[in-house]
Amino acid sequence: MEDSGCRNTVLDIDLSSFGILEGISETIVSTGFEFPNAAPIGIIRKSGRPFVRLFKGSHTWANVSKEKYLAANVVYDPLLLVRSTFFDLAISEFEFVPAGGRSFPVLKEASAWVVFKCVNIKNTDQALVAELVPVEAGFNEANMKFLPVPNRGFNAVLEATVHATRYQLSRDEKYLEWILHYEELASKCGGEKEKQAMELLYKVLGL
Repeated sequence: MEDSGCRNTVLDIDLSSFGILEGISETIVSTGFEFPNAAPIGIIRKSGRPFVRLFKGSHTWANVSKEKYLAANVVYDPLLLVRSTFFDLAISEFEFVPAGGRSFPVLKEASAWVVFKCVNIKNTDQALVAELVPVEAGFNEANMKFLPVPNRGFNAVLEATVHATRYQLSRDEKYLEWILHYEELASKCGGEKEKQAMELLYKVLGL
């Protein structure tokens, strides 16, 4: 098991301390004990209780269905957000932490992470819904030193990425209009990484 030496873990996990707040926290979820995978997924908290909704057919859905664990990674890198949406991350981008009696993958670039056990799983025709029980949590002190203030450029990349996935599924032109709107905002309010992220997103869409 790899240990970066810059991780703090707790037994009584206060999710808010690790960036998982009331409402929907947009994270990059990692799954897969043996074959790590990562994808942007919202962790939902209502009245303090966390749960997740995963659409069928994704690697995340398949891994959770099989293994019943996931990790929510709090990440502020817009390029990593886009890459994890449309590409498989390299194994070198993960580190492994103890969870569920085994080693579980979290992202090295995460500022904080929480590993959850998925319980009370319910399947519908389109999705899997599971309640989440935190079993391990930590943060990377090196990454925590560079926490950004609220950044409209990063948020614009996030919104554009969501619309890009919807456009891929539906080919509805309205999503392209929204992507263009958020691209302008990302260019105006973001930095170099936000611009690189939008360039990659456009390349993925063939625009």
